[in-house]
Amino acid sequence: MITSARRAGATAGRLDGRVALITGAARGMGEAHARTLAARGARTVLVDLDGEVAEVAAALRAEGASSIHVTVDITDPSAPEALTRTVVDEFGRLDVLVHNAGLVHDWRSMAATPPAEIDRYLAVNVTAPYALTRTAMPLLKRSPHGRIIFISSQWGQVPDGHSYGYMISKAAQLGLMKALAKEVVGDGVLVNAIAPGAVHTRMVPDEHYDEEVAAVPLGRLGRPDEIAAVVAFLASDDSSFITGQTIPANGGALVVGI
Repeated sequence: MITSARRAGATAGRLDGRVALITGAARGMGEAHARTLAARGARTVLVDLDGEVAEVAAALRAEGASSIHVTVDITDPSAPEALTRTVVDEFGRLDVLVHNAGLVHDWRSMAATPPAEIDRYLAVNVTAPYALTRTAMPLLKRSPHGRIIFISSQWGQVPDGHSYGYMISKAAQLGLMKALAKEVVGDGVLVNAIAPGAVHTRMVPDEHYDEEVAAVPLGRLGRPDEIAAVVAFLASDDSSFITGQTIPANGGALVVGI
């Protein structure tokens, strides 16, 4: 006879039949999230401003997954309604919302950062996720597995004296996550964030590569698939007692400071 523990182990981390919407899915971590969730059985809606997102969705379909793409600027005021309508028309439900889209940090000082740049970062990293979450929330509340996952940054936790738009907006993103988590916990929607450290994507320019590696106790940058594994955990039933939390995935960087 198969015990309940063995049965649970056989399905641990599975997302069969669930629908996940991932922003910023054309490359890097967003693409890794899409591939990992699809590999675990999720149907995916891939969103990006870059038209390359169509190639990612096509590759997933070629591997047998159910995936569509939407090419849109998430800061467009019409985007939340259009995306939600697309999800409903295609799949009829939404279970997982992954806020991955973001802007590359710019390494500039406060004096070199005009106020308009702060507004630009806040628009992508805070206002757009807020608007999309607000529009999609009725769908997430109807799901028995509602999940919202923010891809923040270790610099949202411990700023480093540069890239002001990036760091301010990532810290604000964590505040948004906590506020949402408290409001919707009674509706069964779990809201969490991941705070990656330096990950080997275009977010780490060549001229800063060595100093980024030097700041990581593990001695290397993270891989996109390593962050995607945490996304998959938070999207699954294995995370059923976790909400309002920020999960660090930084190779130990914040243990010793940066």
